[in-house]
Amino acid sequence: MDCREFSEKHLAFVDDTLAGIELVRMQRHMVECDSCARQDAKVRRALLLFRNLPAIELSAGFSDRLEARLHEAQDNDILLATTRRNLTRGAALATIASVAMLAYIGSTLYQADVTRDLVMPPVVATATEPELNPIATSTPAIVASAPAGLSIWPVALFAEEAPVRFAESRFELANRSR
Repeated sequence: MDCREFSEKHLAFVDDTLAGIELVRMQRHMVECDSCARQDAKVRRALLLFRNLPAIELSAGFSDRLEARLHEAQDNDILLATTRRNLTRGAALATIASVAMLAYIGSTLYQADVTRDLVMPPVVATATEPELNPIATSTPAIVASAPAGLSIWPVALFAEEAPVRFAESRFELANRSR
């Protein structure tokens, strides 16, 4: 007998339900194998401790309380089953409604009259002529004088506002001298 077979039959050996020949083989293996003998001793000691524990005495009214709790748990199980059934029905109805909505949307998109065009009244836009100023007429000169990497708009805006700024500075100087 090997250790694996001993482990498989050990429960029947402890309960003393093995046939005579198997019982002898198990005892012989325990004599030959220290590991299996130690395991058998541990199991038998644990059983001895368990069997020698004092008996548990039930408190007064324990049976009545236990039955009441069991009935309560059964009522909760019935309520839980009803809730699950209602949730399942709700999920099924929501799925059916979603499929119906998608079918409706699909049918309306499929049957849409594509030949019908949207006709809107014509729009007439008018634009006034831009005022000609010195910058707009001399743009090629500014473009020619600006370096290649600079944007032209800052130069044009500065040139357009330069006479106003110089006039304001002269006016401020005149007011300060008085």
